[in-house]
Amino acid sequence: MSTNMNINANSNILIINKDRRKNMKSNYGVPYECVELIRRFFNQYYGLTFPSIRDAYEMFKKINSLIYTANHQVILLQTISSPNIQNIQVGDILFWKRNERNWNYGHVAIIIYVDKKKIVLAQQNETNSMEIHNTERFIQRMNRKNSQFIGLKRLPIWIPKPEAIFVKIM
Repeated sequence: MSTNMNINANSNILIINKDRRKNMKSNYGVPYECVELIRRFFNQYYGLTFPSIRDAYEMFKKINSLIYTANHQVILLQTISSPNIQNIQVGDILFWKRNERNWNYGHVAIIIYVDKKKIVLAQQNETNSMEIHNTERFIQRMNRKNSQFIGLKRLPIWIPKPEAIFVKIM
């Protein structure tokens, strides 16, 4: 299956806005929140979007496909149930469970770099816009029975992924 998707991700820089005022809106007209960052990533890198949702938790539960904006082609997302060092990829979207710390909205971040030693997350609407973790320990946290995470989603294998995603924090 072929598409005209923009997959030259290395020429793009994903902007993370640190201003947490609710009146600050992105070019899409929505506040700079974690879900907005993921929407912007998919749109900027691949020309994909998804329907409006309430929060990150709802995104994980209800968004199982993305829509290619040029021709309305539907792209199914894959859910990764048991992440390990071999199957974590740049561009994977990581979801947190709802809890009091995230105002019961859940949270979502994007994996912007991963190798056997470190995994780097980019997120919006958090104190630390970028977090670096030990890959092995992070995957252990993800797979614990009482994990704070609910899972990973990613684009299908036939869509090329960048080796790294470059971000700029503003």
